[in-house]
Amino acid sequence: MDAHNLRTFQSHPELRALLKERARALATQDVTNVAASGDLMIRFRLGDERYALPAHCAREIQPLRAYTPLFGVPSFIVGLVNMHGRLLTCLDLRPLLDLPVTPPTPGSFLILVQDRGNELVLLADSILGMTTDALDLSPLPVTTSNSSISWVRGVDRDLSLVIDPAALLVDPRLIIEHKAVA
Repeated sequence: MDAHNLRTFQSHPELRALLKERARALATQDVTNVAASGDLMIRFRLGDERYALPAHCAREIQPLRAYTPLFGVPSFIVGLVNMHGRLLTCLDLRPLLDLPVTPPTPGSFLILVQDRGNELVLLADSILGMTTDALDLSPLPVTTSNSSISWVRGVDRDLSLVIDPAALLVDPRLIIEHKAVA
């Protein structure tokens, strides 16, 4: 937009109002279409496994540039990451699912997950994309290792584990108590 067009736009409030109304209509239409056809899901990969989580809980996805490892923490904590000047804890779901842990690789991603004011960052080896599916979930096979995983809703048609971010954020295993060394 050149300076002449910008001045014209700024001097005509009716033009701004028309564009705002069009944007509002388009946004409403997209939300209605997504709601009618299923949940919008973000699909990602960790190792050989595929995962999915509702897109409305993901606030941001960005490449992993750097992280600060922490010593003396459980294996599911990758470390601290800086997202827009805020230090956040980055989690790797593999140890919570009794899968082997590997350090983040170049090309990994961070998914900032937020629900009811709580937030955390999940590690992803790759982002597979976003899909809108009616979720027909199969339950997980019950084993002793996954009986305490309340935040996995089930397995979808693509054989991805579907994660419930709200349940993950309140998993008691994520609470780490500091014990002072005498």
